[in-house]
Amino acid sequence: MDSNVRVIADVTADPENADQLGAMLQRFAQVCRTEPGCIGYDVFRSVEQPERFVSIETYVDADAFAAHRDTPHFREIGVSELLPLVTTRDVRVFTDSESVAPKG
Repeated sequence: MDSNVRVIADVTADPENADQLGAMLQRFAQVCRTEPGCIGYDVFRSVEQPERFVSIETYVDADAFAAHRDTPHFREIGVSELLPLVTTRDVRVFTDSESVAPKG
């Protein structure tokens, strides 16, 4: 059974680069939403820490997520433009809970 893949990325920038990072994250999300396997891609900015952003991405399955990581815009915007502005990064990948077999 295929299950959706959800990616939660929590990133921060130096305060002087926060607005630029936020604008790039929004542009990146807009392009990613056009991928056939992308169900959703939302970006949020922290109220308490304006240099901190969280994105929540949803893909139809693991293959769609792998395809996302192999797109030209992932390399050109994600790796080349976004990552140099990021000072901390925590990326976690999840699947639907019912797709995970219980242990024991």
